[in-house]
Amino acid sequence: MQRYLKVIKWRANKQLKQQHASWQVHAKRIFKRGQAIWFNLSTAQKLYLLALASLVVLQSGWLCTALSIIALIVEFWPKFNHLWHSLAGKALILIFYATIANFVLASASGIVNEVTMVSASQLNYTHNFATLIYLPPWALGITLATLLGLQLLLPLYILALLLIKPFGSDRIKFITQSYSPLLTALLRFVLASVVILNIFSFVDGKPTAEIIDDMASTYSQSQQLSSKPKAQQEQAIEQLSEKIQQQTESDTDANERPTLTVEGDTDISNAVYSFLDTKGYFERSKRLIAIFAYSFEANSYSRCKKAPNTKVVELNDYEIVEIALDNSKPYGYSFTVKACDSPGIKAP
Repeated sequence: MQRYLKVIKWRANKQLKQQHASWQVHAKRIFKRGQAIWFNLSTAQKLYLLALASLVVLQSGWLCTALSIIALIVEFWPKFNHLWHSLAGKALILIFYATIANFVLASASGIVNEVTMVSASQLNYTHNFATLIYLPPWALGITLATLLGLQLLLPLYILALLLIKPFGSDRIKFITQSYSPLLTALLRFVLASVVILNIFSFVDGKPTAEIIDDMASTYSQSQQLSSKPKAQQEQAIEQLSEKIQQQTESDTDANERPTLTVEGDTDISNAVYSFLDTKGYFERSKRLIAIFAYSFEANSYSRCKKAPNTKVVELNDYEIVEIALDNSKPYGYSFTVKACDSPGIKAP
């Protein structure tokens, strides 16, 4: 009996050793295959894989976003330079970014008017500052959206190349210029979508999951609304408008809540606390615009009479904007248009 058990144990050990040796051979083969694939990848493709690994393994959306942006820059910057060195490419790039700049200027003008309640043309430096604040997210967002749209059009482009190949075209080489271009295009599309979602999350000050839920609910509501009669659609639109207005009013009330004060606290420290407590890129930028208008655009002294602890921007010979720290206001400052009361001009 003991001899029989020894034989069974010997055979089991032998089989385990054979399986272990076989696993080592397969592991070495897989490692060599993976190593060969890794060295065949371009720098951008390696960064795409690292971004995907950070998203799946580490579950870090911002690390994935940073790696994806670096990969996109590494991959498309040479193509951008190649396009720039042609006359048509320069015209296309200039028109593209000039269009973005025009939208940014218009958007910054409206934001300055919303914050200061006067025309942005009266506050040139503040308008320029707002343009500088809004230019990076607009340029980055539209550029990424364009790249994302190109990924959607890439299958159609490849299909067109396949259709013209029988007629003697050699442009099909575009597909084989890198390792697995179709899989790379699919991965690039997924990562670009993740980047855009994280940018929306940063701009709105909301978690990424909440952004996705909002998009899904909006899409489902639009699908349900499109199948209803016109009268019900108009009623639903009115209800949605009332809901948006109520949400805006609640956000305004939240911004107007009294700030926490401690011993030795000042208006400036309250303004800084309110700025840090504000969520969302655009809401914080509005507070920055108000701070800039008060600190740099406005004058401490003026020919027109003003209240103590206020600053003034002269709109014309007869009107001024009086700016004062006021944490009860939505952006931490009050902007009041007054008649100029000076030795040469008396206010009515």
